[in-house]
Amino acid sequence: EGPIDLRGAELGVSLRGDGLQLNGAACYFWVHIGGTRWHCSGHPIEIGADHWPEAPTRFAIPNDEALWYHSWSSDSENVASLDQVLAGAESYGFSFVGFGGEVSGRLSLGFFELNLDGVAR
Repeated sequence: EGPIDLRGAELGVSLRGDGLQLNGAACYFWVHIGGTRWHCSGHPIEIGADHWPEAPTRFAIPNDEALWYHSWSSDSENVASLDQVLAGAESYGFSFVGFGGEVSGRLSLGFFELNLDGVAR
């Protein structure tokens, strides 16, 4: 499938960690296009400790650089803006940020939904 426009989209996700040792990390949603990746630092993803959370984490994906941080670029001279990345996201996912040691244990995805223009996918 080609790039996806995540501007105005809503994310829903449910994560469970069994024996998960985060070592200070938090889990964040990220988006990527070409050589640029941004992490949504304004919305950490809840991970249920040895159980599923009561309800999925849900939030509107913000198009506000104050709620994200630019986490990687293959070319520091040609960094895509957050709006460019959200408009044509080639990949997205979740990662751990801020750990003081190796994250270990099991992480399970029980629910994932992107709602684009009122249509869940």
